[in-house]
Amino acid sequence: MRLFVAVEFDPALRRALARTRDQLPWLGSAVKPVAEELIHLTIRFVGETSDDRIGDVIDAAKSAAEAFAPFSFFVRGLGCFPRSDLARVLWAGIEPCPELTAIARQVESELVARGFPPDPRGFSPHVTLARAKGPPVRLRAPLDGERPRFGEQEVDALTVMESRLSPRGPTYVPIASAPLREETAPPEASP
Repeated sequence: MRLFVAVEFDPALRRALARTRDQLPWLGSAVKPVAEELIHLTIRFVGETSDDRIGDVIDAAKSAAEAFAPFSFFVRGLGCFPRSDLARVLWAGIEPCPELTAIARQVESELVARGFPPDPRGFSPHVTLARAKGPPVRLRAPLDGERPRFGEQEVDALTVMESRLSPRGPTYVPIASAPLREETAPPEASP
């Protein structure tokens, strides 16, 4: 089973990302857009995982999530990999968010503590919007890494997802939710 840990996006934010992506003039038959309902932020791609290790991935996500209170981040700007003028992957950026970086680091630490290999690429926060079907697509003009500002995403849970591959494209199936710790109200002051 191919697993990853993700932040699922609100429908309105997914819609805004898909709408902007679909309006880009250079998107054509050489590029396959990510289906709107699949748009998310990958915190950690785990990869092929045997059935007897699925619980370890879920436990790692839950342990990491329990260390954090809910937070939010902003999705802003467009870019591409591998270079700004050559697109194999079109992505939307994430404004710097210390909590997001910290929770990704914690998920990584929890997975490694359970015997999973470290992620050699590390956490690079971005939202994949489309992929080239073949060779990278050359852009006529660079994308704006600052605009548009798509919106804010609240994070109150991480989701362990299964990625099922098929000739029609992937489908993502939630396996488990890992809620962030609930914030407790401070005690009321005595008169």
